Amino acid sequence: MKKFLSLTLSAALIMGLSGCGSKEETKKENTNDGKVTIEFWNHWTSDGGEGKFFTEKIKEYQELNPDIEIIQTNVPIDDYTGTKLTTAFATGEGPDVFSASPGTINTFIDSGINYDLSDYFSEAVLADYSEESIADVTKNDKIIAAPFEQDLMALFYDIDMFEKAGIEPPKTWEEMIDAAKKLTTSDVSGITYDLTKGAYGNFSFMPFVWQTGGDFFEDDKSLLDTPEMIQALTLWKQMVEDGSANLKPSRFASDVGIIGDGETAMWIGGSFGIKALEDEYPDANIGVIPLPIPDGGKPASVAGGWKLVVNSQSDEKEEAAKFVQWLFLDEDAKNSVQWNTEVKFSYSPRKSVIEEAGAIYQDGLRANFTDEVYGTERPELSMEPKVADIIGDMIQNALFSMSPEEAAKDADEKLTAYFESK
Repeated sequence: MKKFLSLTLSAALIMGLSGCGSKEETKKENTNDGKVTIEFWNHWTSDGGEGKFFTEKIKEYQELNPDIEIIQTNVPIDDYTGTKLTTAFATGEGPDVFSASPGTINTFIDSGINYDLSDYFSEAVLADYSEESIADVTKNDKIIAAPFEQDLMALFYDIDMFEKAGIEPPKTWEEMIDAAKKLTTSDVSGITYDLTKGAYGNFSFMPFVWQTGGDFFEDDKSLLDTPEMIQALTLWKQMVEDGSANLKPSRFASDVGIIGDGETAMWIGGSFGIKALEDEYPDANIGVIPLPIPDGGKPASVAGGWKLVVNSQSDEKEEAAKFVQWLFLDEDAKNSVQWNTEVKFSYSPRKSVIEEAGAIYQDGLRANFTDEVYGTERPELSMEPKVADIIGDMIQNALFSMSPEEAAKDADEKLTAYFESK
C-alpha cells in the first residue's frame, strides 16, 4: 500500500499487453517433466513470516498436485509498488498470480489483466465473505481478485509517556492535538502518521474524512471541495504546523517500530503492527484505542489489505486460479485462519474465520481492535491512478504549500475535469 502506480506506467502497461505471449512461450519451452509452471510474485520477504507461509503452502500444493510447479518471486516492496510489476506486464513478463493492494489494483483492472474469479467462489464461500469485501473486488459483475485479509487503522500510544505526562488517551481530535503537543520533545515526536504522497498516505487519511461525514467521490462526482474534506485536511495540517507531527521518521510511516523504539508518543497505524510489537518489542508498553473523532463526528476506521490477482493473459490462468482457490477460497478456511492469526494479525473478510479464532481475536491488544474498532471500518477505496494522484497532491498541498481550502478547491477542479473527460 505504499506507492501508487503512475499513470505513465499504466499507459505503458496497456501498450505492452500485446507482447504477453512471449513469456508464456518461453515458459513452456523451459518446463521440465511436462509440469505446468505457475509464477507467483508478491512483495513479502522470503525470510519473513509471510514469505515462509507461502513457501510452505506452495510445497503442500505441489505435493497434492505433482504436475504443478509454482515459482515464488519475492520483490522488495518499494520496487514492487514502484515500477517492477507494471514494467513486467508491459514487456510480456508478468506473473501468473500476484499480490495487489486497493491502492494499485485499478491499474491492472483498467488494463484488462484481472482474470474473472467468480466461478472459483462456491456459494458457501461467497456467503461466508462480508458483502463489503466482495463488493470491493467486483467490477462489471465479475470478482476480479481474492481478498484474504483486512488491516484496520487505530491509534497506538505509549502508555508510559502518557502516564508520566498525566494525560489520558485522546478520544477527540482536539484532545489528540493537545496530547501531541504536550508529548513532543527534542527526542520524541508527539505523533506519527504518513506525510508522504502515495497509496498509504491516502489510505491513512481516509477514515478522518469519513468521520466528518465526508467522502472523496461518488459515481464519478468529486466531493473534495466540501467543509468535511477541509476539516480533515486542517487536522492533518495543524499537527504539522505546531511541530508535533513526525516530519522525518526513521523508517516508513507504516512501521510499528517507530513507536516500539520510542521515537513517537502516538502512531496512527494498523492492526498489522500488533504481531511485530509482540515479537520485536515485547517490553514496550503500548496501548491501542480507536481513532479519535471530531466534535459531532462518528467513529470510523479503514480496512486495507492485499489481494491475490490472476493474470488473464496467462496460458495457465485456470491452474493459477485453482491455486488461489485452494489457498484462500476453500470451504475449509484453515489457510485463512493461519494467515490472519498466526502468520500476522489481521481481520479475515470471512466470517467463519473470525468465529473460529474468537479466542485469538481477544488476546492482548487484539481485543482493543476487536471490541472497539472492528465494525467501524469501511473498505479502502480503490482508485484509478489519476484519481489517487489528484488526492495525493491535495493532501501534500494542504500540508506544505496551500491552505486546506485552496488545496481542496484545486483538487476538486482537477478531479471534476478528469471525470468529465472520461
